[in-house]
Amino acid sequence: MNNVLKMLLSGLLAGAFYLLPLSAMADEEPGPLAEMWLVTVDISDMGKFQSALKDHLALRTEKGDPWKWQVYTTVVGENLDQIAIRYCCISWADVDSYAKWENDNPEIFTDWMEKVDPYVNKTERYFEQMDWKNSHWAEEANTSKLFGVTEWVVKGEHGVDFAAAREKMSQIAINQGWATDERNWIWATTIGGRKTESVVVPYENYAAMAPDEESFYAFLTKQLGSEEAAAELLKAFNSATWGSSYTVWQHRPDLSMGE
Repeated sequence: MNNVLKMLLSGLLAGAFYLLPLSAMADEEPGPLAEMWLVTVDISDMGKFQSALKDHLALRTEKGDPWKWQVYTTVVGENLDQIAIRYCCISWADVDSYAKWENDNPEIFTDWMEKVDPYVNKTERYFEQMDWKNSHWAEEANTSKLFGVTEWVVKGEHGVDFAAAREKMSQIAINQGWATDERNWIWATTIGGRKTESVVVPYENYAAMAPDEESFYAFLTKQLGSEEAAAELLKAFNSATWGSSYTVWQHRPDLSMGE
């Protein structure tokens, strides 16, 4: 088995998507979308930005913002100057309703531009389409503090191959006993900018990132009957992408609006 493929699978479903919905429950099916604003801030201005953001979100709470925005900061990866401001889970109709609320409360935009935006170098807006069918999210994961996000850019002509391999691996994990209260993940597709596919794995702390005694590759080999079959499935998945990147995000309840 190629070591690169082993590492890929280990990161993919190690439990021991862009960012996860903290309010999602295992026995409910949340809305299919999340909205995320990704802002880039000079490290030297990070403290001032976070203070301004906290005050701004307090204003949103005071004005009755119907969405409880959650804030995440990067703690492992290339871009430690990024902050994600995210809300999940919604429908497209909810986006229209929220746009009306913003239009009815123009002081919210003014406050952002005057107090927060001066510390922002770059602003990006995305939606994420959650693949609940191939995800597993137990209630216990709702209190996770860290989220490992593996992101792939899929080759244009291999989207079907990627989706098929993702579904096969996920359904084996869900139906054959790998998915437990301690092993959780969510798949998501980014809408906006360069299309990417992500899987998100929650962790209570850094210690929880240690590999399981049984790797998912070993589990997959057992379920498929041979190492060759497991390797072939992973190869189909990996060859459909241009590569991957990995980031760990930390949920910041001190900056967020509540759950």
